[in-house]
Order: sequence, then structure tokens, then C-alpha cells
Amino acid sequence: MTNFSINFANPWLLLLLIPAGLLTLIPYFRLNKRYRCTRNRIVSIVLHLIIMVLSISVLAGITFEYDLPNTENEVLLVVDTSFSGEESEDDKDDFIKSVIDNGDSMFKLGIVTFGYDQVYAVELTNDMGSIYTEYLKSPSPDTSATDIASALQYAAGLFSSPESARIVLMTDAVETDGDAAGVIKSIAAQGIKVDTVFFPEDKDGDEVQLIKMESPDQKIKVGDKFSITLTVQSSYTGTATITPYDNDAPGESMDIELSEGIQTIQIPYTFAVPGMHKMSFELTSDDDTLTQNNIYNSYMYLEIFEKILVIERNDAESQAICRMLKDELKVTVVNVADTDKMPKTVDELRQYDEVILCNIANSDMPDSFDEALHSYVAEVGGGLFTVCGNDQEAAPGDDGWTANAYTREDMYGSIYQQMLPVEIIDYTPPLAVMIIIDRSGSMYDPEGEEDYEDSKLYFAKLGAIECVEALTERDYVGIMSLGDDYEEQIELTPRPQRDKIIAAINELSGIDGSEGGGGTLFSPALQRAGKALSAMSTVEKKHIIIVTDGEPSAEDEENYKYWMEENAKLGITMSIVGIQCSVSGQQKMVSILEEYAGMTADNFHPVENLQLVAEEMKMDLMQPEIKDVNHEPFSPTITPSSTVTNGITQEAMDTIELEGFYGVKLKDGATSMLMGEYTPIYSQWQYGKGTVGTFACDLDGTFSANLIDTDVGETLLNNIVVALFPTENIRPKEVEAEVSGNNYTTQLSVFTDLGEGETVEVVITSPLAEGESEPLVQTLSAGLGGGYSRFSFAVKTPGIHEILVYKKDAEGNVIENSETTVYKAI
Repeated sequence: MTNFSINFANPWLLLLLIPAGLLTLIPYFRLNKRYRCTRNRIVSIVLHLIIMVLSISVLAGITFEYDLPNTENEVLLVVDTSFSGEESEDDKDDFIKSVIDNGDSMFKLGIVTFGYDQVYAVELTNDMGSIYTEYLKSPSPDTSATDIASALQYAAGLFSSPESARIVLMTDAVETDGDAAGVIKSIAAQGIKVDTVFFPEDKDGDEVQLIKMESPDQKIKVGDKFSITLTVQSSYTGTATITPYDNDAPGESMDIELSEGIQTIQIPYTFAVPGMHKMSFELTSDDDTLTQNNIYNSYMYLEIFEKILVIERNDAESQAICRMLKDELKVTVVNVADTDKMPKTVDELRQYDEVILCNIANSDMPDSFDEALHSYVAEVGGGLFTVCGNDQEAAPGDDGWTANAYTREDMYGSIYQQMLPVEIIDYTPPLAVMIIIDRSGSMYDPEGEEDYEDSKLYFAKLGAIECVEALTERDYVGIMSLGDDYEEQIELTPRPQRDKIIAAINELSGIDGSEGGGGTLFSPALQRAGKALSAMSTVEKKHIIIVTDGEPSAEDEENYKYWMEENAKLGITMSIVGIQCSVSGQQKMVSILEEYAGMTADNFHPVENLQLVAEEMKMDLMQPEIKDVNHEPFSPTITPSSTVTNGITQEAMDTIELEGFYGVKLKDGATSMLMGEYTPIYSQWQYGKGTVGTFACDLDGTFSANLIDTDVGETLLNNIVVALFPTENIRPKEVEAEVSGNNYTTQLSVFTDLGEGETVEVVITSPLAEGESEPLVQTLSAGLGGGYSRFSFAVKTPGIHEILVYKKDAEGNVIENSETTVYKAI
């Protein structure tokens, strides 16, 4: 026992010993000497004093501390000797010396050195005098990497008494393999204490390194321009050069300006061929003092997607599609009624990279085909492109013409409808309308009219109420008044709040509370209405109705023309209801609409009979319902930033006029790349692992005669097909392999069913190492239990390592179609 000490939690309570002693001793000394010097009295007083001292000591929180030597105490110094900590090697040696100098025979001390692997440099011993000499003489581990996790696991297994063991980890904390934090938790759970001593890297020299490479999420095909993002970390400001290598062939170098800290660099790139691309990026800088971390290796594999299955309803209905697809694509056409040739299972569909349904209704599909198609897209990741079509042949405009794919009755509640990015439902585009009512003097002159209910203003307000009643629950209404200025009676308000809107209309009156007065200035109201409507993001149509009995004031002409043009640029339409206007006034307002708002004469509604004002206003708002088949010629609007419209300009699309479309509504989460006035013409979305696109027009020449076989049509179709391709190979495989792990350490998981005597073989081919004439080839072999096996191996050469996995039969022959290849980047 050493270092014995007595401690008190509340030492001030020891002062109680003074009064306690007095209370004991005073009565004792007051006794006659003859009685107090007896043996019993002395024993009694001593016992009282001892009890009081002990009681007060306990009350004061007395504790005893001491060290009890344990010859089972074990300490391991786990020393990081990897290349990243070379600069701090002397500091580590000094620390080891200090530990040895302060040690004694009361505990055992040992040393483990590590980098990628571990060396038991000095076994646990009580002989402190020989430890440092043995440490210096011990062999070095592989210093090319740092696996702290494996070193800790190795050290933990060396103790004979884990409950009294301690690991002292000496490192710069830069690890290339494993997860040290997770291992420390498991070691601590065994009772082993872990301390760390941090030896930071030497930061005296300038240092720059490549630490990350990211490729874009988009599907990349040959010829596409895209950007690779490199992350660079630098300790100084200066210049550097980045050179890309594609399959070891150098590309064009790029000079960059370095800044202190972490920065990202965009490298523009284009692949000329499909297949495997071993990508390396080399960073060079004259000021850099450490070059080992200036090359970053990765890879990108451009899968070759080429097999397409086209399923058509009517013979030759897909001829135009097949003509427009690129020659390198392999297209198989099947009629949906040909049950012998139609795929029946998911695995049969997986033989194709994409399925195109040409005018296929839900009712056209064979039994269970929709379920197989759903699994093919959602679970496997296949691409699906659906094209609309008609139920019968007829000329455009024939009222008897009906849709085959899609109709609401056919699609309702089906798996097919669930997969599509659009809904087949009754639909009227939502609207936001601002009704601006003129309340100038001529709209209501109480001296010229006996009854207010015969006034133009009264009927204009009735018309506004009729408009509110005619709108749907998804629409918005705002009311403004017009005079020598404007007043916003009620802001744009959801139609379900009809009572609030109608109350605001009824409150509309003349200036200063009378029903009249004021001139007619359009510009303030047009400016305010335009701003309010442009802020509405949940509607598809934005509209202004002005109800007036005369043309605007001449002094306001330049201003209102400007705001009419600005509103038109924002897609806001406009109509004017002219109540008993003069002929010259009517002509003036028609010319204003045509010239400045981009409207036509149909947007001016002259009304002589006041009883018809409400009907004209209501009819101006009536929008046609989007039907199954819509015979309306139009030129689609493109989304320029979409990969589907790459290589297509709006000017080129404006030359294409489709003769009609099939009514659909975009689902939440889907994106439309091609739009009609209100309806998505081409839309797509991610559905499970796959992507689904829908073209709300035909591609057989019925509505699309002006599109098919044109450069625009061919570019559009091929862009759509490429956009819907899978992100990885979806063909059925005998062997599935997945690579995990970081840096040198690699785990390979293999999934396959093995017959009797069959085995799995793995061949790892590494890139040529510096100074070597042949690449390293490793071969691993194993049987599988339950269709799964896991291999673990190390690859150290920087670059891309090819891992070939295949099955062998009982005679050692490679089984046909059982090969699969994965890659590992170091």
C-alpha cells in the first residue's frame, strides 16, 4: 500500500470536535479526584472521546485513499508509424522514452507499431530497461496506409487481463482504412481503457491535395457534355494545374487558382466511347511540398443500353417510332394481342433496357402483365415510355373519334395509372382572375337615373357575382375598382371564400361614398393587378377583366400601354367588357388589346343591353374542359434546361404544329418537359428504381404528322428514350457482386445459387505497380452457404482494380453466362 491519505468531504464540520470534547471532559474533571482516576472512569471517558471523533469524522465525510500495486496491470503503446506521421517521429520517440522512464516493475508495458498492418514490436514486460532498445530494433509495418481500427483490435487481443489493461494510441488521427471510433467503443465495452496522444502533421510546408471526385447524377451518354467536380484542399494561395486521364490517356490540362481551405473545381468533360473509363486526376503545383496525395483515382462506366421492346396495339402503328430511333438501338416490336410473343414475367422484361407502349390501354394488357411491368420498373429499374393513340381511324376533328390510351374509365384505379406521371381525370385548368370595375361618373349618375338598380355599375357588380359563382373550388378571385385611381376591394382570394368575395363586391361604391365621380385611369389598376397575379404560382391561367363604359383617359395612354405589355410578357391575359361604348371607343379598345396585350378582337365584349353584362362577363371566364381527345392545333412549349429537349430550341419547336392532344393532368412530383397551353404533352418521373415518361399525343402521324420524321421529332424521341434508360444493367445475372470497404481493405459480397459441387471464383487484377513488370493477380475461391458468401482481401496499388466473379461446375469448368465484373478504385 502506498500514497495513503485521509480526506474529508466537509472538513469544516471537524470544528464540532471542540464543543464535543468540552462536553465530555468538563463533567469528568469536576468529579472528585478519588473517583475520576479509577479504571472504569478512564475507560469510559476514552471510549466517549473515540465515539465522538468517529461520529464527527463520518459526519464530515471521511475517506481513505491509497494505491494498491497490481502486477496484472498492462499498458500497450500503439504507435502510428504510417507515412503521414513521419514528421512527428522524433516526438513520438521522446514520448515513449518518458513513459518508460516513469514506469516501474508494478505494471507491464508493451509496444505495437502500425500503418496498414501491425507489428508487435515489444511484448508486454516488467523489464523497463530493455523496452526502448527492442522498440528501435523491431521491424517496420507497411507504412503506405493507416488502419487505426485494425491496430486497436490487434492490440486488444494481446492482453491477458483486459479488466486492468490500457491502450495508449499515438497517432496523427489520419486514417485511410477502417473506422477507429467504432472499434474504440467495442474495446471499451470489454473494460479496456483507451487513451490517445495526438501528434499533428507538420504544417510548416505548403500543401495541396485532391480529396474528392464527384460525377453528376444525370445519365451520361456518349457525346454528352457534363461536369466532374473535384474537391481541392490547400494550405496556401497560389496556382496549380489539373490534368485528367481517361484510361491512362492524358486529356487537356486546366490551370486553377488556389485559395486557402477547401474549394471545388468544375472540370468539363465528354466521353467519346461507351464502356469502362478509368479516370485519374493529377494536380501539380510548384509550391507543393507533399506529392503523394496529388493523384485521385476513380472510374465511370457508361453502360451500353440498346435493347428496346415496343408493344403496339395495331399492326404497323409503331413504324414511325422505329424509323426515328437511332440505328444502333436494337428494337423488337410485338403486337399486344400476340400472346405467344408477349413477355409474361419480370425476367423476360429484364431482357430489355426499356419498354415502349404504343397506344396500349389498360384493357389491352394480358392478364398479370401490368403487375410484371410494375415490378420491372419499380423494383428492377427498367424504363417505360407510354404513347397515346386512338380507338378508331378518323380524320382530325371527327366528333366520333375516341381515345384508346388513355380514357378515364379504362385507367381508373389501375396499376397502369399508378405508374404514370400524369392522371387521366376530368380537368379544367385552375384560374386566377382580377375583375376591375369602372366606377367613374358615367357608370352611375344619380341625377340622370331615377334608380340605382338601372345603372351600369349595378349590372357590372351583378356580372362580377356571376363570375364568382361560375368559378371552381381551385380558382382565385380579386376585385378592384377603377376611377381617377384604383381601390383593391379584396385581394386575390380562394373561390371557397365566396361569401367574403361577394360581400366585397356589394360594398363597391362611388368615390367618397357616392355612386359616381372621377375619371378613368387604367394604369394604376393594371400595374397592381399584374403584380398580384404574377405572384400566384398555383394556377395555370391568370386573367384580368376590365368592365367599363368608355376608353381610358388620354393623359394615361403611355402608362397603361406599358403595363399592358408588361402583363402580357408575364403570361397574363386580358379582356374588356365595354358597356354601351361609342363606336370610336370600341375601336380604340380593340386596337389597344391587339397591339399591346397580344389579344384579339374576341377579347373585347361590347354590350348594349345591360341585362347581358353578367352573361358576357361569365362567358369570358368559361374555360373548355380538358377532354380525352382535344382537336386543337398548337405548337408545344419546351423546358430548355431539360435533357429531353437538348439540341431543340423553342424557335425550332414553333415550326412544329401538333393537331391535337389527349387530356391529362400532371401529378405531384412529376416534371413536364413539353407543354401545351395548359396540358403537359411530355412528362416523366422517377417511379421506384425506374423512370416513366408519358407522351400525351400519338407518334403514328394522326396528330403528329408535322413532328414525325423531322429533325426535331427524331431528336426529341431519342432524347426521351435515353432519359428513361436504367442507371445500371438490369439484365438477369447468374452472379451478383457488391464491393464495399474503403481504401486498401475490400469486402466482396457474392449472391448466387450453387448446385452440388459448384464454386465461386474471384479474380482480382490490379493495375501495374511502380517498378513491376506485371500486374498483381489474386484468385480466391469458395463455396456459398444460403446463396451468399463474403470475401475479404487487400489491394494497395493506386488505380482501378478489376474484380471478375464467376461460377465453376464440379469439374472446374466456368459455367456459361455466370461472369460478372465489378471495380474498386484506390
